[in-house]
Amino acid sequence: MSTATLGSQPQAIPGAETQVERLVIAVWPSIAATGGGRMIGALIEAAPKLRVPGLKFNLALAPSLALAPLAAVIYLWMKVFGRRYTVTGKRVLIQGSLSRRLFAEVSLESIAEVAVAPYRNGQEFYQSANVVLQGDSGQELMRLEAVTRPGVFRQNILESRDALVLVQEALATIKARDND
Repeated sequence: MSTATLGSQPQAIPGAETQVERLVIAVWPSIAATGGGRMIGALIEAAPKLRVPGLKFNLALAPSLALAPLAAVIYLWMKVFGRRYTVTGKRVLIQGSLSRRLFAEVSLESIAEVAVAPYRNGQEFYQSANVVLQGDSGQELMRLEAVTRPGVFRQNILESRDALVLVQEALATIKARDND
């Protein structure tokens, strides 16, 4: 069954668009992207993990509760003045959190590998790590600080890159057939 109608050009790959840039995922870094956030994470990680028999209270919660107001201030500051990481169908962007001002960008085609850097002190508590975009020769194209669930974000970047490259290759093949 053809997707073509009379007088129109058939769509090469149904649903595949290379002219329009669509949002794939946007994430905000955890507060571990700041020195204060990493300090809070390191303090909580260093707290003893002792349980009091008969109570549902963990002693590690005490520093968490004491540091919660500071963490809330850092969190709100980052939401207003911080940055966010966006993956589209064509690029990876670092933008202003609210303003969407562009700070840096890397095209998906130029990404050869996406690495998750080892945890920095204080990041493990937030389950965040740095995601590093690398080019063909291993050079660092972009570093995304303190991404929560970095493995999932890495996978989104790789799948978006692979989809873009495959669609471009298919469209080039189809265009070459039309020229013959």
